[in-house]
Amino acid sequence: MSKKRTIDSFFKPKEVVNDPQPHPNNDNLVDMVDVEANITVELEKIDVPNLEKVDIDSLIRDPGARPSMLSYPSNQRDEIRRAYIKLGPYQLYKSKYPFSATGPKGNMRSFQSAWFKTFWWLEYSEKNDAAFCFPCYLFNKKLLEELALIHLPQQGSINGKKLIVEKNVLSSFMKNVIEKQITQQVMDNRLRLKTSIEAIKWLTFQACALRGHDERPSSRNQGNFLELIKFVASYNKDIDNVVLENAPQNAKYTSPDIQKEILHIYATNVQAAIRDEIGMAKFCLIVDESQDESKKEQMAIVVRFVDQNGYVKERFLDLVHVKDTTSLTLKNEISSCLSFHRLDVQDIRGQGYDGASNMHGEWNGLQALFLKECPYADYIHCFTHQLQLALVAASKDVTEVHNFFKNLNFIVNVVCSSSKRNDQLQAAQIAEISHLTEIGELETGKGANQIQSLQRPGDTRWSSHFRSICSLMRLFGPTCVVLNDIATEGSTASQRGNARYALTHALSFDFVIVIHVMKEIMGITDKLCQTLQQKSQDIVNALTLVSTTKMLIQKLRDEGWESLLAQVVSFCNYNSILVPDMNGVYKDIIRSRHKKDNVTVEHHYRVDVFIAAVDSQLQELNSKFNESVTELLRLSVALDPKRSLNIDDICKLVKTYYPVDFTEQEQIQLKLELQHYNLDVPNNPQLKNACTLSELCRGLRETGKSEIYPLVDRLIKVDEDFGSWIWIDDDFVVVGPRAKKKKLGR
Repeated sequence: MSKKRTIDSFFKPKEVVNDPQPHPNNDNLVDMVDVEANITVELEKIDVPNLEKVDIDSLIRDPGARPSMLSYPSNQRDEIRRAYIKLGPYQLYKSKYPFSATGPKGNMRSFQSAWFKTFWWLEYSEKNDAAFCFPCYLFNKKLLEELALIHLPQQGSINGKKLIVEKNVLSSFMKNVIEKQITQQVMDNRLRLKTSIEAIKWLTFQACALRGHDERPSSRNQGNFLELIKFVASYNKDIDNVVLENAPQNAKYTSPDIQKEILHIYATNVQAAIRDEIGMAKFCLIVDESQDESKKEQMAIVVRFVDQNGYVKERFLDLVHVKDTTSLTLKNEISSCLSFHRLDVQDIRGQGYDGASNMHGEWNGLQALFLKECPYADYIHCFTHQLQLALVAASKDVTEVHNFFKNLNFIVNVVCSSSKRNDQLQAAQIAEISHLTEIGELETGKGANQIQSLQRPGDTRWSSHFRSICSLMRLFGPTCVVLNDIATEGSTASQRGNARYALTHALSFDFVIVIHVMKEIMGITDKLCQTLQQKSQDIVNALTLVSTTKMLIQKLRDEGWESLLAQVVSFCNYNSILVPDMNGVYKDIIRSRHKKDNVTVEHHYRVDVFIAAVDSQLQELNSKFNESVTELLRLSVALDPKRSLNIDDICKLVKTYYPVDFTEQEQIQLKLELQHYNLDVPNNPQLKNACTLSELCRGLRETGKSEIYPLVDRLIKVDEDFGSWIWIDDDFVVVGPRAKKKKLGR
């Protein structure tokens, strides 16, 4: 059995070795690299930790007199560190510090209290006239030898300060170098960002897309935005040095997110400028909606107002995505947009929409919803566009007319879907013209019998529907020839099927009679639409044309059926189309189910098609041009600067439509003021050439006449809130008048 081992056998005696270490010369602590190798520090010279408990309240503050942190008991060091941290660095402020010889030349230098502000961690020992590092005293984990070289009280000196400063703070030269580098980097970043901003600004003003379908570095076309930056960089070396490949990977400022952010900032600034431009003025809303390429419904909001200088302005305010196009949804989105831009719904003085079915209507439409909230937001429609849409929508309320336009569009698409079919249509026209010329039914002459093409009907232009109908009636024979050829010789079954479907409807009596009815109606209303599309239109002549249009449509309703039916029968006989027995019973699935199949064919086409289509046009025109609107427009002409002033009409206008804006006393004063106005303003060299109310309003303000004739100026400015009539800048629009209006806060 082995001898029993004791605990002493597991340990060996510790040998004390005098390990030589480099030690700095006390006469020169500035340069650590010049410390001579023969200077050593023995580990036994370092204070041995004191195991007695230290009184925290009596800690020595002077860094030259206090013991090393390692000399304190290990279980109290953290507590002592916290106490020193609470006390902070020992920074003794004195008016004068002792001088001592430092440096290789023995220059006399002293400590400076200003160093405390530059170096918060610096401590000064009055005992040793030396500088110390406070964090190094508390937390430095270097070897004991290095601690002894730097912080032992018996070796501290003023040179120690320089040593510590050089070890912890960059020299002024390095600091300047870094500051210059940072300044240059900031300038490069700004130039890079400015290049991206200017590129986006230019593309936006030119309505160009920013992105490309392939923006990889290897792509030959990376999109407008990146290609424009390349183009600018090719002419400017400074820009070339900081953009694209020469830019840092994390600061190129060309990503899609950066592009969107810049565009958003531009939009926000523009909207803020528009809001400032509106100020406290009343405004009119112009709203339209349509689908974008991604099939999302986008609503455009435009505000129309008169600025402080009397100029009429229209500003595109916002584009809002809507979930659907119902009146309530559009109203809520518009109200939210106005609230976001700090515009009050109560300041609306007019509404203008695209005339679609969800935007018109006296009670359920969008304009009715705003009228409930703001009774002064009268509905406005533009004669040059919304009237056409309203007439199109009204005519399509008749089922047969709706089906006709649907089939018309389909026929045109089938015949004109390719260049080959256009060539076939032209060849068929040439053959028909040659045949009619040979049999003497077609006259020849210079410019006659030109080759034509079918016109496509547009959803937003009434005149395009009229042109499409006229072109199809002129080319009815060649169109049927092309459809018959496609139906028999088409390359695919779908082509043959579409052509057969189009040909069947084109040769039906329903299609033929409706195309004649719509040609007659549109031939009458087209003159009104074309006249109102003129940029400058006389309001009296326009109202006269409205009256004649109503009279002609009414005459067509009362006396036009017999002649129209004769034209339809002649057309059918010429093109070999079967004409039904007009005295026979009209058969219809819907009528049969409702047991209403006892009407004749003639009654159906005369009442359900002809009269219904004509009545829809009359009803729409009468609603847009009722007696009150007509009277308002007629009276408003009295202020037209191009006409002689009619004081009686102006007084009637004020009394009827502006009783709240002008008191009875002011109405009397206005009549007297107009007498002076009539002798002064028309003869004024600066005002006699005014052609519109907008020019007249600005002229009165520029010449100071607005102060002389304040009531006349107020009457003209009533136009600012778009409350009853608008006739400014050659834009012809009409508003539903209101007898009770809000007092203008001017």
